[in-house]
Amino acid sequence: MKNIKVLGIGNILVGDDGFGPRVLEELQTREIPENVELIDAGVGGMAILSWIEDADKIIIIDSVQTGNEPVGTIYRFTDKEMPPSDMFMLSLHDLNLVDTINIGRVVQKMPDEIIIYGVEVVRLAEFTKEMSPEVEAAVKEVADLVIEEIKNS
Repeated sequence: MKNIKVLGIGNILVGDDGFGPRVLEELQTREIPENVELIDAGVGGMAILSWIEDADKIIIIDSVQTGNEPVGTIYRFTDKEMPPSDMFMLSLHDLNLVDTINIGRVVQKMPDEIIIYGVEVVRLAEFTKEMSPEVEAAVKEVADLVIEEIKNS
């Protein structure tokens, strides 16, 4: 049985940026197999490398901002087809998710399978726990997609 880790990246105090942790909260209300660990990865950065090192498969949920698609648009990427690094929010240490994964490939053993779900967000400047309605609506849908990824492992 594969060791699967689901990482939610984001800050719940900054509106839409809290998407990853909110999906984790939704997943906690569902039946999750014993081989799956849910991890609130905070704002990400290099710290995620220590959580994913011993996993066979990781599923990462994060906010993205391209400005090219409507707010609430859901994206799915794999480690074979990584998105442009500027799609992802910068962490507190100015390293985004794609750059962090690329560094991980150089400095450690990485999981065999990496899946990334992102949702297009509105970047809010103020502190709020409220997400925009379109992003809020994507929480359950991405949770469903993550459950399917787990079942297909």
